[in-house]
Amino acid sequence: MTGSGSAIAAREFELRLERIRRAMQTGAIDAIFVTKPTNVWYLSAFWEFIPIRMEAVLVPSDGDCVFIVSKNEFEYANKVGWIRDVRYYTEFPEPGRRQNPYDLITDIFREKKLEGACIGIEESFLPVADFKRLAEMFPRARFVDSGAILAECRMVKSAFEVDLLKKSGKVAVAAWNASLNIAKPGLREYEVAQAAREAATATAASLFGPEDIHHSPLTDGVQLIQSGARSSISHGKGSPNRLKRSDMVAMCFCMTNQFKGYRVGFSRNFALGAASNEMINVYNLLYEAQQTALSEVKPGVTASHLDAVVRKIIHKAGYGQYIEHRLGRGVGLDIAERPDLKEGDNTVLTPGMTLAVEPAIYITGKWGIQIEDSIHVTESGFEYLTVAPEPELPVI
Repeated sequence: MTGSGSAIAAREFELRLERIRRAMQTGAIDAIFVTKPTNVWYLSAFWEFIPIRMEAVLVPSDGDCVFIVSKNEFEYANKVGWIRDVRYYTEFPEPGRRQNPYDLITDIFREKKLEGACIGIEESFLPVADFKRLAEMFPRARFVDSGAILAECRMVKSAFEVDLLKKSGKVAVAAWNASLNIAKPGLREYEVAQAAREAATATAASLFGPEDIHHSPLTDGVQLIQSGARSSISHGKGSPNRLKRSDMVAMCFCMTNQFKGYRVGFSRNFALGAASNEMINVYNLLYEAQQTALSEVKPGVTASHLDAVVRKIIHKAGYGQYIEHRLGRGVGLDIAERPDLKEGDNTVLTPGMTLAVEPAIYITGKWGIQIEDSIHVTESGFEYLTVAPEPELPVI
């Protein structure tokens, strides 16, 4: 085992492989060829590579996994990754090396005797051109979709992952607190976002240990912040727009990599200087709706049920037309994972699932409010990965 070398990390990798291979056995799949970056991260623990070249993990039904990388990622993958067998391709002639990923993949498939096997691929991610090339390279192989296997294995988090998500929550909350401390009339949205990002990075760094010498605490992505009438835009990035007294300010901390590749969902609002009665009433409505939904969270409840609970409350209050999205989704390595908290997704909640619960009302051209928190489903209910929301709309 390369990378951290810790017994905990080694066991985590083994457990992930065991879950995936059980599902492969059920589907009579001989190997899975993984190329989606977050799935590559999940299997390799190499979450800081820049996916502009093909990086892939081959998971055979037994034996060692193979991590396929470009030469410029080879050293880093060996330093931080979990997979022992790392092989690289080049972009120029080098003795004994393949000059493109496809020739290297051909060598590995032949070595593993997979030329006529059943191979799982991620149909919703793998480009058509790459699929055609694989099919031409291995005409006797049968390719099937394995995306659901990886999504379902990732849907229930281990204690190892929950710990990372709790740290991610601390990073997001630190960014929110920094925003409250700096916000004032005249400040531009992106300036508030810069302060939030600085606090997030400092908090992530404080949670790193000496074993993290090859990782970075820098938060990526663009902070979502909108003020005034812009706050009715659900995904607006920090702009040069200046904050004004009586503005509603909406902030979302979902887009950033908060801790070692893991992300929670976390959104908050505040009014600057003063809040109208309607702002206060809508915030109270969303607080009630979210808390009611959270009180229903427990193993055995369906994802769609939570969405229905919130929609009923909001519609009864006369604001149903201002709902723009589902109640929430799973959180983890991707910004949105399974399950979806929406009508039609009847996934049954089980311990280990991690969810963002995010009721929102967006009144176009006026303002928008969203209360979003991430939680961990436990044996008897839930625990926060972020922090409980303020019972009243913050006014600063």
